[in-house]
Amino acid sequence: MPFSLPLRPLPAPRETVLSFLSRFATMNAATMSDFSNDLGYQIRRFLDLETAALDCLAEAAGLDPAIRDELASWTGVPVGDVRMTFRGEVFVSRALRNPVMRGCPLCLQEDALATPGHPERSMAMRGDWLLRSVNLCCRHHHPIVPLWDVGRPSERLDSAARLRDLAPGIMAGAFDRPRSAPTDYDLWLDNRLETGEDPTWLSGHGVYAVTTISELFGMALLQQRSTEASCGDRQVAEAQEAGFAVLSQGEATFRQALRDLARSRGGTQIAPRQTFGKLYVALDDYLTDAAFDPFRTMLRDCILETWPIATGERVLGEVLPARRLHSPRTAANEIGVSTKLVEQILTDAGALPATDPRPPALRTFDAAEYAWLLAEIPTLVGRGDMLAAMGATEAQLRTLREEEIIRPLTRHPRVKAPWRLADGLALVAELHTLMQLDPADGSGWEGLQFAKRRTGLPVGAMLDAIREGRMRVARDPGQSGYRSFMVLKAEVDSMTGARPHVRRRDETAAAGQPASIFATRIGMRRRGWYPALHQAGHAPAFWNRHPVTRRAVLYVSEDDKTEFHRRFLTPATMQDEFGLHRQTCTAKLRAAGVRPFSPDGVDFGPLYLRQEAEPVLQRAVGLGQS
Repeated sequence: MPFSLPLRPLPAPRETVLSFLSRFATMNAATMSDFSNDLGYQIRRFLDLETAALDCLAEAAGLDPAIRDELASWTGVPVGDVRMTFRGEVFVSRALRNPVMRGCPLCLQEDALATPGHPERSMAMRGDWLLRSVNLCCRHHHPIVPLWDVGRPSERLDSAARLRDLAPGIMAGAFDRPRSAPTDYDLWLDNRLETGEDPTWLSGHGVYAVTTISELFGMALLQQRSTEASCGDRQVAEAQEAGFAVLSQGEATFRQALRDLARSRGGTQIAPRQTFGKLYVALDDYLTDAAFDPFRTMLRDCILETWPIATGERVLGEVLPARRLHSPRTAANEIGVSTKLVEQILTDAGALPATDPRPPALRTFDAAEYAWLLAEIPTLVGRGDMLAAMGATEAQLRTLREEEIIRPLTRHPRVKAPWRLADGLALVAELHTLMQLDPADGSGWEGLQFAKRRTGLPVGAMLDAIREGRMRVARDPGQSGYRSFMVLKAEVDSMTGARPHVRRRDETAAAGQPASIFATRIGMRRRGWYPALHQAGHAPAFWNRHPVTRRAVLYVSEDDKTEFHRRFLTPATMQDEFGLHRQTCTAKLRAAGVRPFSPDGVDFGPLYLRQEAEPVLQRAVGLGQS
């Protein structure tokens, strides 16, 4: 039909192509299907919005190309793969195509006033009514209500034929519902569809993704806030507003709301899918839709920072290459010990706060930071095994523990196997390397424990003297292990005679403490470590002759110790000062990018500047107590 027909409607604001075609047909006393054939195209080609069919319709109705394109934009043009373009954006077809046709009865009542005798000729179906996420007419503040339900598209979309039958009821108010003020969500969506403008950060995200996330996240929020929920369309509208209220404030607010929702669940077996409900399901279903990628990433990040997800587990389409978090239960299952044991040791180490309000499933800790500790737990042994491995007596092990020469991994009284075999075996191996070749086969020798009992000299002081070469150690050939090591009584007596309480106070203050003993006390056992630090100008000390051997020995005074502690921290002093296990401390410093003190690349071992390490450890302690 190469010319304009004399009887033709004027397009209404936001009207769809098929509403206009149906009104055009009824004005010319035809059904939409017959009128389509009269125009030269089957109805299916108009339903698919084929370009040739639209051009023919525009010519017959005398429409400018811009008006034709406006009609098409409010209708939804198929683009393949069950997708449609609508108002310049891509939507899944089911968001726009549904057997239930909806509308605002007040808009239709106003339309009908133009043609009182034939209201169907002027009642126009608006494109925004097609969108399932639209719930309210922002012009009349009236809900979008169902008008008819027809499965066959050619009959469903012949709106004039349907409205001819419904017009009396519409005009009589049969479809009217209570009005309500539009929400921020309603106003945002209406403006976005009308103008394409968006003052929020959501301007860079598609309408379909935003409306979907708003509704599904809002549902999860409402379920968490109250057990009493609205029904039907009202529930959907409340969910959309609740979700949008968070989402529109920005990415940081949305991420925090996800975290709050994740941590609000109190059950012991609550999983991400249960917590986030349909939001999780939808983001898992839309893996191939790039519009949902940013929101999927935010939810995945929340899940991975909240739940102890195992290595290799798939989370919203991505496989976790390495575990980030453990709970006591997952850690216990992985290393094959009891959950209670893991929980007690981790609490002692500072990985878990002593008072933790989180439910068991969410009582997590950093898996990488405490991997060393989890690796140690299965190897721990009880007192009997430790004594047998070291070749020590109960009294000897008790002394080593009291003087903190060997420390149990945990001091919790209920842990029956707190000892690391490696610590005991390392001490025995060290004494083996320091002992003289000749055996202790005379009466002038005695065991370390006997020497302590006889003189009161700490075993730690004797070990320091052995390491510095001021005391000899040998083995009793009739014994094995730690109990076989002997020291000369004369050298023990010499040390006892040189103890500060037998000298004048001014001499004691002048002599101070050998730097090697001080270094051992702060956990730095490497031979020559403190002299090297002093020689480089980083630590105070002074040289003096030993009162017994008369050899030159490097000493530190009390002021020197104070100055050292003011500037430096070692793993041992960190543990004493902050109450966290030494390896936990160094792991937290490593994670924060704090490196050991190494001026000009010189290696002084695990020595840290206090000004760099202290803030990190204070934060760690604060988090553990919160």
